[in-house]
Amino acid sequence: MEQNYQCSIRITDNGEPLFFQTLEEDDTTESLMNQAKEEALSQGIDLDGTSFSSTLTRHLEFTMKVRDDTHSGAQSRICYVSAALVPRSGGMLAVLVVHSLSSMHGRFMRQCLLFLLADLTAWLLLSIFFWHFTARVLLPIRENWRKQTQFIASASHELRSPLTVILSNAAAVRSGVLPFDTNFLDTVDAEGLRMSHLISDMLQLAGADSEAWSIVPAEIEPDTLLLQIWEDFEAQAHSRHLHWDISLPEEPLPHCICDAERIRQLLGILIDNAFSYTPEGGRVCLALSAALSSSSICIRVIDNGPGIPDSEKEAVFERFHRLDPSRKDKSHFGLGLCIAREIVRLHHGSLTVRDTPGGGATFTLILPVQT
Repeated sequence: MEQNYQCSIRITDNGEPLFFQTLEEDDTTESLMNQAKEEALSQGIDLDGTSFSSTLTRHLEFTMKVRDDTHSGAQSRICYVSAALVPRSGGMLAVLVVHSLSSMHGRFMRQCLLFLLADLTAWLLLSIFFWHFTARVLLPIRENWRKQTQFIASASHELRSPLTVILSNAAAVRSGVLPFDTNFLDTVDAEGLRMSHLISDMLQLAGADSEAWSIVPAEIEPDTLLLQIWEDFEAQAHSRHLHWDISLPEEPLPHCICDAERIRQLLGILIDNAFSYTPEGGRVCLALSAALSSSSICIRVIDNGPGIPDSEKEAVFERFHRLDPSRKDKSHFGLGLCIAREIVRLHHGSLTVRDTPGGGATFTLILPVQT
């Protein structure tokens, strides 16, 4: 028991120690036992006595501070003591058990240290996690803030250009530098129309940002819709001296649930861009086919213009982005493709661009049959 429980046990029978206690004599242990006996005696139990009048066992438990002079310097440790007087026929047994709490205290301190290290490690890991998590959460907000700032700056610049032309022409007419004729009115009308288009585009994007956009889905025939759009742009293609083609599948495609006006607007943006960038004598084609997925349709606007570099294929969908900012055609503000992608998002579709074989750009619109 002494070995298993790390304690010291002393038992006396009518004041005589048991034989096992003579097998291992230790001055330190003896001193510890004597101090425990003195403490027990001060609390009413005489373990060295030879007579015990009571017929009931008397038991006492307490802790005591033990002087330890075995090491350099005065040290002390806490011990737990259990003392008992057990009556029996012909006398009594005195039992004294002393257990040092130093090892338990050491284990307790080690456990406290381990828990502290575990807490610090957990706190450190959580701090690192939340640092990166917060950074990832704030990244879209920062990016959105950057885009909004850039959008405002670009919008201010774009609005300032036509406004400057209108004001300068008006000042020139008022001062007599320019005559008040139809050329002046044409210039004012053209710049006012540019401002109107720009403001309309910005209002649409603002509505998309605030989730205020909505669609009115209805069942349409995709081939009929594309044929109508092709006819709407036939005169414009002729005026620009472009070959304007349409390609429809031989087998009718299933009806599509979408907002026809929004799809018209989307395809109008793609076609207008294709017309603007395709030189005279070039070819633009509007094609309809079944997508790889049976639940989707594929619409492509194909041109053989200058094409789009690979580094710009994703950037063209950003606001106020132009492939060639120095182009003379100022009717495009770089908002069209951004609006087109928002329309596609509302329809849960996709809009991508790739190179046309032989040169040019092909915009591919994938629309689900059911939205």
